[in-house]
Amino acid sequence: MAALDAVVVPSISPWDLLGLELHFLEAVAAHRTAPVLILYSLPGRAVSLGRYHLYSGAAERDGILALRRITGGRAVGSGEGWIGLALVLPNRTALLPERDANLKPDQVMNRYARGLLAGLRSLGVECFYPGRDAITRERREIAMCTFETDAAGAMLLEATIAVNRGMEEMVHDLDRLDPNGNITSAVYGPETSTKLVRELNRDASFDEITRAIIGGYAEELGGVNERGLAAEEWAQAAQRGKALQSIHWLRRAAEASEFNRSGRIAAQLGQIEARLSVSAENRIERAMLCGDFIANSPGVAELEAKLEGRAHDLIAVSNAVTSTYAGGNNFILGSGDLSNLVRLIAGAQ
Repeated sequence: MAALDAVVVPSISPWDLLGLELHFLEAVAAHRTAPVLILYSLPGRAVSLGRYHLYSGAAERDGILALRRITGGRAVGSGEGWIGLALVLPNRTALLPERDANLKPDQVMNRYARGLLAGLRSLGVECFYPGRDAITRERREIAMCTFETDAAGAMLLEATIAVNRGMEEMVHDLDRLDPNGNITSAVYGPETSTKLVRELNRDASFDEITRAIIGGYAEELGGVNERGLAAEEWAQAAQRGKALQSIHWLRRAAEASEFNRSGRIAAQLGQIEARLSVSAENRIERAMLCGDFIANSPGVAELEAKLEGRAHDLIAVSNAVTSTYAGGNNFILGSGDLSNLVRLIAGAQ
């Protein structure tokens, strides 16, 4: 019996995609369905924002759509010219050999990107995962990875693959979507980003690419059972997507009236910010962590809750950060050593 289901969706709306991911996170964790690999394409030109980016703009501006992932990480391209990948597993060591039983969070993308690497190499693109969140070809970024684990421990790994539009184009799309520059991004050019058509020197169809990626995961993780989505799965996707719309999932704001202290650091994936509301007695009343980092959302919520009521000083902040992340159940990637996170929050002014 195959260890992994593979579903190919040539076109799906952003809200249905989010709903489908939430459905599978629940169903896979409860063992109602096998682990699943979803390969998809979204319509239109889009920028995919990470879960922790601040954005309160329109869902569409100047022909560019905004969507917000369940996972963290930096802003990447999406929609036309990109292929998306979502891998949903009951835990972060599922389908891996026994030697990876104690897999650390910073090793997750290395292990689960191997199927994608194998697929791209079968097309003739010799690429690598050098670390952090990027897959590269001769040091030029061709795909980006990120992941989330929910409260039940189920994992969603996401990747976006540049087919005929890459990060160089995404930067221009981001400028159109967010002209005030609230969401930052590195500057990309031909020397730092690439795409499949450039590396192959030809067009590649959605079907050809997805077949290659499925083959790569079959090679790396064992047999793959290819199937379509059931009617109930489509229904769940639509229902859960509408529920996210109803809570304004796209919007994440930190109004100046709600926060009186902030700090920002340059980090491994971009920038990380801390927004705080601090009382006259120097007690943290509210905390929000924002920006380009990858973390499990229950851990971020736990840290923000633990900061509330504490003194805004180095010792109290250090205790909150350490108690949240030292146990290993929670993770945050992109900030480097935890001391950087402590200094960011404690130094907010």
